[in-house]
Amino acid sequence: MFKYIKTHKKARIFLGIPAIALLLFLILHLCFPLPKEKLHLPPSTVVLDRNGEWLRAFTSEDEMWRITETSLENVSPQFQTAMLTYEDKWFYHHWGINPVSLFGAMVDNIKTGRIVRGGSTITMQLARLMEPKERTIPNKIIEMFRAIQLELTYKKSEILTYYFNMLPYGGNIVGSAAASRLYFNKPQNALSLGEAALLAAIPNSPERLRPDRYPKRALNAKKKVLQRMRDAGRITEYQMVEALKERIPTERYTLPFKAPHLSRLLVQKRSSYFSENSKTPWIHTTIDHRYQDIAERILRERLRPLQAQGISTGAVIVMDTKSHEVLAMVGSHDFFHAEYSGQVNGTLAIRSPGSTLKPFIYALAIDRGLITPATLLYDVPVDYVGYSPVNFDGKYTGYVTARDALANSLNVPAVNLCAKTGKNQLYTFLRRAGISTFDNENKYGLSLVLGGCGVNLLELTNLYAGLANMGVFNPYKILKKNEIDSDAQNRHKTQPVHTDSSPTSDYRLLKPATSWIVTEMLTTLKRPDYPEVFELTGTMPKVAWKTGTSYGHRDAWSIGYSPDFTIGVWIGNFNGTGSPILSGSDTAAPILFSLFTALTGEKTSQWFSKPEKLEERQVCSLSGKLITPHCPTHTTDMYIPNISPVDKCHIHKNIQIDITTGERLCSSCRTGRKYIDETIVVWPSEVATWLNAAGYAIPVLPNHNANCTRLLTGTPPIILSPTRETVYHIRSGIPPEYQKIRLSASVSGDTQNLYWFLNGELISKGEAVEPAFLTPVVGNHKLTCIDGEGRSTSLPLTIVQ
Repeated sequence: MFKYIKTHKKARIFLGIPAIALLLFLILHLCFPLPKEKLHLPPSTVVLDRNGEWLRAFTSEDEMWRITETSLENVSPQFQTAMLTYEDKWFYHHWGINPVSLFGAMVDNIKTGRIVRGGSTITMQLARLMEPKERTIPNKIIEMFRAIQLELTYKKSEILTYYFNMLPYGGNIVGSAAASRLYFNKPQNALSLGEAALLAAIPNSPERLRPDRYPKRALNAKKKVLQRMRDAGRITEYQMVEALKERIPTERYTLPFKAPHLSRLLVQKRSSYFSENSKTPWIHTTIDHRYQDIAERILRERLRPLQAQGISTGAVIVMDTKSHEVLAMVGSHDFFHAEYSGQVNGTLAIRSPGSTLKPFIYALAIDRGLITPATLLYDVPVDYVGYSPVNFDGKYTGYVTARDALANSLNVPAVNLCAKTGKNQLYTFLRRAGISTFDNENKYGLSLVLGGCGVNLLELTNLYAGLANMGVFNPYKILKKNEIDSDAQNRHKTQPVHTDSSPTSDYRLLKPATSWIVTEMLTTLKRPDYPEVFELTGTMPKVAWKTGTSYGHRDAWSIGYSPDFTIGVWIGNFNGTGSPILSGSDTAAPILFSLFTALTGEKTSQWFSKPEKLEERQVCSLSGKLITPHCPTHTTDMYIPNISPVDKCHIHKNIQIDITTGERLCSSCRTGRKYIDETIVVWPSEVATWLNAAGYAIPVLPNHNANCTRLLTGTPPIILSPTRETVYHIRSGIPPEYQKIRLSASVSGDTQNLYWFLNGELISKGEAVEPAFLTPVVGNHKLTCIDGEGRSTSLPLTIVQ
């Protein structure tokens, strides 16, 4: 009986010890939970192109190269085998502690009188990497405790992944992925046997075994790993010999440094693109490194001869037309050129766009039925309450078709169209289409269409991509779709400004027919901004394009598009210095066409499809309006049914001439007289006076029958000066005769006589081309201008002291 009780007590003690140990572990586990956050040290950020190629890598917050993997699938099987064989061959069979290994290590250490091995499992090593401590027995016990916690918390594959991510490799290299890149210039899933063995050896003494400093030591350590793999039957003798022949790297590789401006932008502004909690080290961009390399090379080559002439740098955007994905972003010709401020991102610099916004005022005018390509526009001096636009060369053409006005980038017709479309209509359109760099709309006037604003190359290129997409405008994309956090995307989305809540919905601002017409207008080759080098060789692919030069020759632009690519080029100096040779046609356009040729070849495989709601019609060759029986010639014009204007030609008129007197007759006075019919060109008052003053041989209408009392219809005079709604001030101390106000008006081609009345009193008379002046008198007045046919125009005139 006594023996039974004694045996029973031993059994209870034997069973109680594990229970107490388990209870103790649970208490310690609750008091000292596993610090999981220490397994997630700040990683390096890697920016990738659309195909997964590295563009640029950045050190972590603590200045370490720490490239983390999330799965063992990205780790070389040979490296896994080498590490497990060398460090912990029973890894998949223990629960974090290997008593046999610990006992063996203790025996070996006692025999040698020093620590020659630690007996730690990979899980225990991970615990030490997670919480670095001195190698003491108490700390070893803590490692064992943490190892058990790790095994209970994570799968074996996860533990091994964390371990590989935290291994030290000397200097500021942490993790096998970083070591593979910096020592072998390859991802770790592509490691050879010899490379895998070396990476398995280095963490034992990372500073002492650094191959770039101590290649012989590294070779010996590698040999030791390979021998152990051979002895364990993991590799053959032949494989070991071949692996030993692989060279030891004696220096670090330089990591890729492509698209540096975009890479830096994404890292610095990552909160704009990712959620605040996102710590992803991998940024997948839409960049294609092949296009990036081509764009950088062409920009550098084309800039070399320009830099000797005071033009220092440039920027390029290459965009996929259909998706709006940025395929290349070149912020400057040389990121490291300090003298030329190479680290400035020229694609985001706000600059004056010159004439590059003109196509969009033509698009608005076509879209709203104001013009067609053949519509006649007037290019004569004009005054808009003190603002008088002039063309780039300071000359006027009198009249020009809309197609030629855009092809020749004339300023005056563009400003006239801007005024005709309505106040701030262009501003509103550009804002809705994605231009985010504008201030309050009241800051901009008619000069907006001539570049009186600030834009950046990225948004301007995207603007043209909307035109290329037949009027559908969407935001540009620099991140692959699955990389963008939805909340961050909505925060960052500045263009287009959607009226609905869907960030992916199409945003149509122009009719497809409108966009197609403007595209055809922009493909015209007979224009002053066509590069001579391509004109001589005839190798330019079909492209719709526009150039621009800012005031003072400070910025040169060229934007073009095809069904495949939309490309934007800016050339200039970041310090704003101008150059006489800096112009869109001479400096930017050649680069644009070189890029198109390099990216697409000499010909575009397929051009834009013509929209269904677009037709052709015959119009008067001169007026661009529907032909009448009096129009001598006609031409083909594109138009949008039920949208485009349907006015008939008003310039070619049929008149009756009295055979006896040579006077002009009307329906009221030709009865009983002999007359002949003649067709004559009668210019409207908007242009007739200027044509006459400029010496153009315009037809002169015969005088109307003096005995006829009927008032003829026609265009009344247009008062050019003084301007409507302008208050004129009499300056003190200056005699009134030196402050006279010019009286100027344009009249129809059927008369040249003008009569000026102030408050009903005749103050001047003469021909429209003759100068006339008014001596200012304080007060509110009514100014009236009457032409020789009795047609009149009046406006209020306010003069104050």
